[in-house]
Amino acid sequence: MLDERKVLKSFKTTRWLKQCAIGALIGVAYVPLALAQGGQTEVSKTTPSNPPPPAAPAPAILAPAPAPAVKPVSPIGSGANWQTNVAQPPQAAPAPLQESDAQVVTKVNDYFNKLTDLQGTFLQTDPDGKQRRGRFYFQRPGKVRFDYAAPSKLRIVSDGRNLAIEDRDMNTSEKYPLDVTPFKLLLSETVDLGADAKILGVEQGPDAYLLTVEDKSGESSGRIRLLFNKADMALKEWIITDAQGLDTRIEVSDLERDKKVAENYFIISPFGLDRD
Repeated sequence: MLDERKVLKSFKTTRWLKQCAIGALIGVAYVPLALAQGGQTEVSKTTPSNPPPPAAPAPAILAPAPAPAVKPVSPIGSGANWQTNVAQPPQAAPAPLQESDAQVVTKVNDYFNKLTDLQGTFLQTDPDGKQRRGRFYFQRPGKVRFDYAAPSKLRIVSDGRNLAIEDRDMNTSEKYPLDVTPFKLLLSETVDLGADAKILGVEQGPDAYLLTVEDKSGESSGRIRLLFNKADMALKEWIITDAQGLDTRIEVSDLERDKKVAENYFIISPFGLDRD
């Protein structure tokens, strides 16, 4: 027979546990409710004693300035760079020529003095590395013409006194005295580099001669290096250096000597751009 006191005690204990469980559930649910309703729960904010500085505004992005128009480079000099006096460090006087070097200078003189007309193709490498091709014509004394291959519309002409740089891409024509370039030494009626030029260097390789000269009179700036084939003294290339020390290299090929062209090849028209 069950003991009534034990049953009653067990019933009371079970009811108390249920009440505790219900109370715990109500307490858990109350906390998020209070937070969601902005009720009586407050969160304190602490302001730091040294707040970080405000972020700097992003720098304004400026549109790039348009690139300046690049003026064409003459294969025999002339132009703005040839009329600018740039201070050069003092250089030691060139050493007296050895007999073998003097013979090279004599051979170069003979090459140009026996040359009346010369034409061929050329590859020009500008100071910035840009390359252009075309055809050239020499007629001594003093006349030259360079026709650049398409798509270039550049033509350079000397009439014996002046040099015109005609650029149909830019629709411009600029004219300079031929005397401002050291190439005048090679286009004169009589070429005598020993008398008219300062010989800066003579190099002799197995297959070539390299001669470096500049104008002795000081009327022209810059210098020119000439490379000749040793076997037949054929002109292979030249490198012309302007007053700012920038090099322009001209390599020539398919040379034809004593082949004449019409005289109007070397006429500078009044406006430069209306002649074919």
